[in-house]
Amino acid sequence: MNQHKALPTLHVVGESIPQAYFRAIKAVWEQGLAMRTQYDRKNDAGEFIDPPSRDARMLIEIKDPFAQPRFPPISFCEIGVYIAEILGVKNHRVLPMSVLLDMIDGRPVPEELRNHWPYTYHQRLTAHPESDGRVVNQLNIAIGDVAKVPYTRRAMCTTSVPNIDPFLKEDVPCLRELQLRCVEQDDGLLLLCPTTTWRSRDLYKAWGDNVIAITFLLQTVAKEIAQRSGRRVKLGSYADFSMSLHIYGQDFGAVGGDQTRGIQSFFDTFDEKAFIARSLTSEMATEMLVLPQLQELLTPGKQQEWGFPKSAAKGIQSLIDEIKSGTLLA
Repeated sequence: MNQHKALPTLHVVGESIPQAYFRAIKAVWEQGLAMRTQYDRKNDAGEFIDPPSRDARMLIEIKDPFAQPRFPPISFCEIGVYIAEILGVKNHRVLPMSVLLDMIDGRPVPEELRNHWPYTYHQRLTAHPESDGRVVNQLNIAIGDVAKVPYTRRAMCTTSVPNIDPFLKEDVPCLRELQLRCVEQDDGLLLLCPTTTWRSRDLYKAWGDNVIAITFLLQTVAKEIAQRSGRRVKLGSYADFSMSLHIYGQDFGAVGGDQTRGIQSFFDTFDEKAFIARSLTSEMATEMLVLPQLQELLTPGKQQEWGFPKSAAKGIQSLIDEIKSGTLLA
């Protein structure tokens, strides 16, 4: 009887973000299925020049997202800027629903909107677009549900817009759902234990930055639940499930090494202890990365580049103030 290839389903648990990140990379590298992607590069003859990716379904649990050190030693974005984006400062760059529908029908996007986006995660969570032009603040509703009934299972948000997303040529949302759940402690504390689901995830170049930014957003959610419920709220364990968690073939040189070019593998550079040891604490990342990048967003050049409305600039400054005061932990 032939043995069919199967997409593996993996599970890793980490005490901290860096530990979970290292264990996930190791698991997918060692156990992931070789699969082609729509982004594999080809030469002029149409032949693949990238090897197949390594892919798996994976559930990752982080027992304490704010355990130190918190920031992994590899990052592929300006993390301070990405945190600000996840908190909504770039929502003004999202195309209106009417323009998205026109685009799907083949009509051109107006010139002044060519550098805008189909969505941001924050926009889909807090201003989910409806066909009739209305928007729904799902996150606000979910927070209200949990504040009233902490053990509810109905506090769900989705980023999916079925009459738009299937027709996008690129930039289809990877984050799909966020669920808020609280566990009531004997002393009255509410432990917020959120879960996210993801359609697709670049493990090597995106997962760590995603989790840092999402857990930053979840801090603001915990604060709002506390204000509405009148109870103490703390962010507990965080779990995310990726339907496709993958390492792209074009990154195999960085992860697996390339002896012909003298490039060490990821695992020659790091074992788990070394990966954690070279990660940054929140204090270090705040001073070196997060605050300088946020402050740069308020410079005239960046304000002009992004066209920040006054509300966005005010939001960035408020974010800076909260981090400096310790109200929010980077």
